[in-house]
Amino acid sequence: MNPLHYLYLFLRYSWLIILIVAIMMGGTWAWLSKQSPVYASRAVLQVDMDEGNLVNIEGLDSTPIKGTDQLNTVVQSLTSNKVLLAVANHTNYGKEIAQSQKSNGQAGTDIDSVIVDTLNSKLKVTLRRNTRLIDIVAEENSPKKAQALANEVVNQFFLLQGSDKSGVSKDAFVALKAQEEDLRKKMAESDNALADYRQQHKAVSLDEKSNVLADRVKDLNNQVGTATNQRTAIESDLAALKQIPTENVEELLKLNSLSALPDVLRARTAVMEKEAAFATVLERYKSKHPKYGEAQAQLSEAKSKLRTAVANAGDALRQQYRSLTETEEKLTEQLKKAEADALDFDKIAYPYNALKRDAETNRSLHDSIMTRMKEIDITSTLAKSPYKVIEEPLINAAPVRPNPKKIMSIAGLLALLLGSGLVLLMDRLDSSIRTVDEAENILELGVLAAVPDGDSSKIPKGGTVMTDDANSSQAEAYRTLRASLSLLGEESQRRVLLVTSAVPAEGKTFTATNLAAALATQGLSTLLIDADLRRPALSATMLERDVRQNEEFRGLTDVLSGLCTPDEAIRATAVQHLSLMPSGRRAPNPAELLAQGGVEKLIQQLLAKYDRIVFDSAPVNAVSDTLSIAPLANAVCIVLRYGKTPRRAILRAVGLLRKSNARMAGVIMNRMPARRGASYYYYYYGDPYVKDGVYGSSVNPKKKRGKKANDEDAAWPESTPAVSPSQASRAKE
Repeated sequence: MNPLHYLYLFLRYSWLIILIVAIMMGGTWAWLSKQSPVYASRAVLQVDMDEGNLVNIEGLDSTPIKGTDQLNTVVQSLTSNKVLLAVANHTNYGKEIAQSQKSNGQAGTDIDSVIVDTLNSKLKVTLRRNTRLIDIVAEENSPKKAQALANEVVNQFFLLQGSDKSGVSKDAFVALKAQEEDLRKKMAESDNALADYRQQHKAVSLDEKSNVLADRVKDLNNQVGTATNQRTAIESDLAALKQIPTENVEELLKLNSLSALPDVLRARTAVMEKEAAFATVLERYKSKHPKYGEAQAQLSEAKSKLRTAVANAGDALRQQYRSLTETEEKLTEQLKKAEADALDFDKIAYPYNALKRDAETNRSLHDSIMTRMKEIDITSTLAKSPYKVIEEPLINAAPVRPNPKKIMSIAGLLALLLGSGLVLLMDRLDSSIRTVDEAENILELGVLAAVPDGDSSKIPKGGTVMTDDANSSQAEAYRTLRASLSLLGEESQRRVLLVTSAVPAEGKTFTATNLAAALATQGLSTLLIDADLRRPALSATMLERDVRQNEEFRGLTDVLSGLCTPDEAIRATAVQHLSLMPSGRRAPNPAELLAQGGVEKLIQQLLAKYDRIVFDSAPVNAVSDTLSIAPLANAVCIVLRYGKTPRRAILRAVGLLRKSNARMAGVIMNRMPARRGASYYYYYYGDPYVKDGVYGSSVNPKKKRGKKANDEDAAWPESTPAVSPSQASRAKE
């Protein structure tokens, strides 16, 4: 786990994190703009545990308030159904909730439970820890309504407990007296309205009539069901009767409707009796006895009558079916009429029940108020109330929610976490290699150089970074590559260099060209050979078009095929001390051509003339061409493109090269991001010098950095290469 890796990762995807945060913050702000503010008002109630008593009015028992359990009981009592319903009846909450339910088509629901749930959602009663103080917080969409609700909860609690805020019951009695008078008027009005409705609709005994209608509908419904079942059974037997021959008496008797007919039942009983009598005669007499013949004749006659009765049963069944059908239709008509009468009655009974319910409610409330007045009168002589309001509810202008600052902060934090998590997930799913340490750990090879990404438009055709943009960080990277290769061993062991890659589009041709140019700028006679016979690119980039279109233009394939000598295939380039052997004419069998012994012989011939030979070969995983010539090189460099080359691809390429006995020099990381912490990607201590244009530049960095910089310049050689630790250890070996 490298902290610098994650630091760069977040810097690289900072735009994505900022975008997610912006979207989240914008959405949250839009949501906040649509929310209605909620205001709160708080009343604080103090419970005196030693001085007061919690009086059970109905039982006239006094229970001292001691301990947390009793305090929690008081907390629960403040939001009990009794208190909340009293609050709703004394304010407009009851009417508002009832109208809301009626407008929503839910008039039949239990209005009391809806009132309790609604008020419970607006109240929050809590006991302060290690105190005897109870906070009563009311929340509403306006400050005044929140204050009124909190105040009303306290007042109704005191009224229902038979006490007021100061412990004196006089004010509560006066308030109850006013409620009693108001309820008495409402009770008289509701009773009069109920009486007028009864007289108007002549509905003195509506309750009894409702029960009679309900019983009649139920009875007719049962009768219709019975008739339907009987008709269905006969209908089924008639259908079966058509399928059974008349002579098959036994199958016909299996039909329940047929066997239940009176004629069939009598004939069947007679047959059973005659069979029993014949069995008795059969035990006593032989077949020639007169009684045997008489019994047998009687049995035959009974069976004949049974067959006749069964044969005629079809008409009887059809007559019974028609009768049951008519009965079912009559009963159905009667049921419909009874249901219509019940519906018509409900139209009269619904308003009647509503008026009756209002009258009963008013009477019940009046009786409750009268009972409470008597209780207060009794408890007025008892000890003072244990409850005291020490903080009246106030009108708060600032809403309690939504809290824009808090919500926006949470949204920003969540967006930041989401963006960071997404970046980490993307990094987890990324199979490419992005750092020097990662490349060295995975491939077990040293990184020779880290080439930053640059602007290729500055390089003219036929030119190189080393000659046309010598002050750039790219040029310095290739100098570092040149220096790293110079540390691999004796000069004889690093004269033939091969540059390849795992897959196409990694930048191997560009790397090979600039590596050769870097060697040439050091005064070494260098030959660059285009050994990528499948997709050659050096000719197009290094040579003019008229040279390439010349009929005498030759290359590597021509030399290996024996069509020309090496000198005839070599072309001079714009870079001093650098020559090029292009790929030549396209060969039909490039792999076989390279696998022949001609390449090794060619290298020996060329080493007599050139100090360095650089091969630009085909990608390892794409074709097998490189594996044929890789063992012939003194050092093989594999190019890895930052953030693109898959790990599996580069591992496979390195494995194939090692199996082919290639001498692996190391990895060249290409197209590294510029200005992204070069010291992290590579031990690039020369980076400040490159920016000031020391190498090959006319600008004097000493003028920019002062005396201290002059001392540093004097201490460092002109071209001190930077290498990774693994390369340094190999150089020592």
